[in-house]
Amino acid sequence: MQIGLILLVVIGMSALGVEISYALYKHRQQQSAADSSALAGATALAIGHPTDPATEARAVAGSAGYVDGTAGVTVTVNHPPASGSYAGNQIAVEVIISQPQTLSMMGLFRTAAVSITARAVAIERNSGLYCVLALDTSAAQSILLNNNAVVSNPNCGVASNSSSATALTLDNNAQVNGPVSVRGNWSLGNNAELNGHPLISNGPTISDPYANVQLQSVPACTSQSGTAGNNATVSLNPGHFCSGWSFSNNVTLNLSPGTYYIDQQLTFGNNTTMNGTGGVTLVINGNYAISIGNNAEISLTAPTSGPYAGLAFFGLPTASPTVTQTFSNNTELNIKGAVYFPNQIIQFDNNGTTAPSGCTQVIARIVRFSNNVQLDNSCNGTGTKPIANPPSQLVE
Repeated sequence: MQIGLILLVVIGMSALGVEISYALYKHRQQQSAADSSALAGATALAIGHPTDPATEARAVAGSAGYVDGTAGVTVTVNHPPASGSYAGNQIAVEVIISQPQTLSMMGLFRTAAVSITARAVAIERNSGLYCVLALDTSAAQSILLNNNAVVSNPNCGVASNSSSATALTLDNNAQVNGPVSVRGNWSLGNNAELNGHPLISNGPTISDPYANVQLQSVPACTSQSGTAGNNATVSLNPGHFCSGWSFSNNVTLNLSPGTYYIDQQLTFGNNTTMNGTGGVTLVINGNYAISIGNNAEISLTAPTSGPYAGLAFFGLPTASPTVTQTFSNNTELNIKGAVYFPNQIIQFDNNGTTAPSGCTQVIARIVRFSNNVQLDNSCNGTGTKPIANPPSQLVE
């Protein structure tokens, strides 16, 4: 009799253990589904499709076997989250998956079915849609657009690593139609508009995609001349121009593929045309400011491989931080590649533009735009590296 009772207890405890193990298994399964669903919702939020991130989150939960309203399953999607450390955060998505389970042995201790619940929160990270990046970590107005400056392409976003409350400043009808990511915050004045998606303030630091690029061994000075008078046509091969470049008005400059190390000066007169579309990098090998006259047209395509892949202009990381590199007075940059001055200021003004069908990245310590700027970021296959936030990630 006692043995029978003991066996009954042992069998009961074993059955209870099996049910508890099953409940733990179901919870892990639901947690995995909740994690995947939250990440899917955050990704949808980052790319703007589908419009409601809950649609994507529920679709992913359903593909994992948790269809909202079926078999007692409830899939709750909150954007922003309704609880936890990210409650109210507009770049976060919360997913809660619940399903009742009938456990016979647990029924000896409670009458209601056991409800198993899993919860996850993910935050959006928009990847690869930025074409402008300001690297200064504290400067006010690290990116400044004013006087009708417009970054019009919705796939050309702007990002700032500055923690300032005015890290991104738009004034006097300026617009950004692409996504925005700012480590600090933005300031809008006088009809300025941010029309893109997502708009991230208090966001993460975005890595400089070219931070590991180093100045290569500079060759000996070339015998080629870097000067020409008015109306000349000049053809150059790669090399080290120790006296720099100085070209007068109406010069046409044709560049063979390769790297051009330019010391001391880079000066173009009015109406200069420069062609270097076979894979060209201009290394600004010094602390000087380039000087480009009115109505210049600069057509450069960066190399797709090698140590300077993706770089059309390469400013030294050790260059003077007070220098401003200016593209102005109707300068048109037909550039496929990066205009990269990581420790200096880049300024576009007075109708300085880039071709809308090109692929131009602008990366500098500080970036300023004024008067009718247009940039594009159709960079597949050009050798450029994406300017990107970290991917969407789980945070709870």
